[in-house]
Amino acid sequence: MLIRLLLIFALGFLSIIHAYAQVLTDSIKLKEVSIVDKLKPISRTSISVTLSEKQLQQTKGSDLAETIKEIAGVSILKTGSTISKPVIEGMHGNRILILNNGIRLEAQQWGLEHAPEIDPFLASRIHVIKGAESVRYGAEAIGGVVIVEPPSLPISEGISGTLNLIGALNGRSGATSAMLNGGLKSLPGFGWRLQGTFKRSGNVRSAEYYLGNTGVQEVNYSAAAGYNKGRASYEIYYSRFGTELGILYSAHVGTKEDIDARIAIGRPLENYGFTYNITAPRQKVVHDLLKTKAHYVVNDGQSLDITYGFQKNQRKEYDFRRGDREALPITDLVLNTHTLDLVFEKQNLHGTKRLYGFNGIFQVNNNIPGTLANTFIPNYDSFTGGVFVIQRWLTKDFEFEGGLRYDFKLFDAAGYRYANNSDDNSEITEQYYGGQSRFHNVTGSFGMLWKINEYWQLGSNLGLAWRAPTANELFSNGLHHGAGLYEIGDPNIKTEQGYKWVNSLKYYKEKLNFTFDAYAQYINNYIYSEPDKTFRQTVSGTYPIFRYKQTNASFFGTNFSGTYHFSKVISYKLNASLIRARDVSNSKYLPYIPSDRLDQHIHLNFQFKNLNNIWIQAGHSFVRRQTRYEPESDYAAPPDAYHLFQLSGGTTMKIGAQELGLNLGVDNLFNTPYKEYMNRYRYYTHDMGRNITIRLAYKF
Repeated sequence: MLIRLLLIFALGFLSIIHAYAQVLTDSIKLKEVSIVDKLKPISRTSISVTLSEKQLQQTKGSDLAETIKEIAGVSILKTGSTISKPVIEGMHGNRILILNNGIRLEAQQWGLEHAPEIDPFLASRIHVIKGAESVRYGAEAIGGVVIVEPPSLPISEGISGTLNLIGALNGRSGATSAMLNGGLKSLPGFGWRLQGTFKRSGNVRSAEYYLGNTGVQEVNYSAAAGYNKGRASYEIYYSRFGTELGILYSAHVGTKEDIDARIAIGRPLENYGFTYNITAPRQKVVHDLLKTKAHYVVNDGQSLDITYGFQKNQRKEYDFRRGDREALPITDLVLNTHTLDLVFEKQNLHGTKRLYGFNGIFQVNNNIPGTLANTFIPNYDSFTGGVFVIQRWLTKDFEFEGGLRYDFKLFDAAGYRYANNSDDNSEITEQYYGGQSRFHNVTGSFGMLWKINEYWQLGSNLGLAWRAPTANELFSNGLHHGAGLYEIGDPNIKTEQGYKWVNSLKYYKEKLNFTFDAYAQYINNYIYSEPDKTFRQTVSGTYPIFRYKQTNASFFGTNFSGTYHFSKVISYKLNASLIRARDVSNSKYLPYIPSDRLDQHIHLNFQFKNLNNIWIQAGHSFVRRQTRYEPESDYAAPPDAYHLFQLSGGTTMKIGAQELGLNLGVDNLFNTPYKEYMNRYRYYTHDMGRNITIRLAYKF
């Protein structure tokens, strides 16, 4: 009944918009805007997948991790219902490098409950590279790269734009995002873009109950301008991402007995209703990004790119506190990052190309005084410098690409914490921790693409990558409020060194196309966080203890993505992925490795009168129970396998020169109660229940 009402509402709204827009098109004529795409394509020897603007339209309103999870081999590490991070073939956190408009995202991404500070509404394409791509993109690309690209700036006069309106039933969420692009008649080659997003949602509901304090509010905006003339082009870009989100009440409890009871029952002991209010525990994050770029064509086939970026990330976390301290954050961190990238490209007539590059990163991270609490991680300064060379060769049937890189990292940390040396709190001392560390390494990669014939392609990529340990892995010793965990680091942790070989076989014909990937990765000194089955009681509650450890690890897996077109109207798509990971040094399984997964859907596409590209899609997802874990190594065994069903559909209609799109989707169609192994709050709660989403997009 509810779905029927929503459909009636949507069709009625479409009729109103159509009539109103028809009046507008009779009186307003917008000039045509030329947009030239100057974004450099991803190397064809990289094992990658690209989500187009059309594909992204069907996930508008979701965060970055939710947006790219439809790619085979990509999953999500969640903290409750409000925070998610992308996982690429078992790798997550600081092993995944994210590029936002050409600038590597530098924030407090070490936290597993720190979501990437990126607004997906800005993206026109998202590339996911599955190989170890440290040579081109720098250290920390040991597990893969996510590249978020905004639309190119226009170079001619006129104005164009997009308005997105999204509403969802679960959480009663709403999002509005608008983008304007334009150029000036008096200044050919000049273009500009303005964009803004507002998003708000309240308490999310599982299949049977509300999840207390799971509201989210976002306010994001950006502006860009560029000038293109002859052999030179210039660009300046600024964005601000601001979010405030609640942390599930059920993850913060009073005693060990309370935690045992919650884990035993597997759901909150309290009953919550719906509200938009966000109270402690909560997070408040603001991320500013400023980018300037200059591109020069030195000679035919030779060019130089100079890119400077500045980022300021401020993260405040609030918890339950006594008296008048409730308004004070328990953690207040400010990270300032300066990046400089220089890339010289030389290309000859035969298609071979060589890149010389330099990447420099300077960071200062400070705990802001006044929290009246121990610092979770120390203040630190960090400098990283890297130089690389990449060579590309082309023949009729083959493409080859190889590269070498050298990086040096200086990390200087200094922190203080209070330690209790007695049972009666009479000997509390201030302890210093930190120190200076130096890391350096050589990385390399080699990729090949064999165009077997017009239908078959085989790609192979071998990468050597590394990453230095982060501040929390080295020095954390306290309550990680957002995660609801007490984390303990190890100052003796060493650098990770990874070797990854990934192969991809592609077939494309009119009726059938598919991609099959197989990969193997070995990581020396793999760093991971493991529950030690004990608890730590603090003034704000009792929390499970997780310790950072290090071992040698192996990862093997396969991904399949294929589509069969029964006709021009009906098609079937299947995505499947599995991964096998082991602690090689101790001959046991690693914790928090994604389960085997299968996603499939039937897609219908047809035309009807003045409606274009009408589509209806029915989907099914199956996730196996994770059986590859060490018994008694966690606070609770992995949850059962689950099946989820989805139903969605949409259409577009032309209104003069403009276009209006409608998209209606239902996730977890049968309101199935389930728990996801990769959700760190699975001890206390179920995942989201049924959610109905309506998306409207108006382009002019």
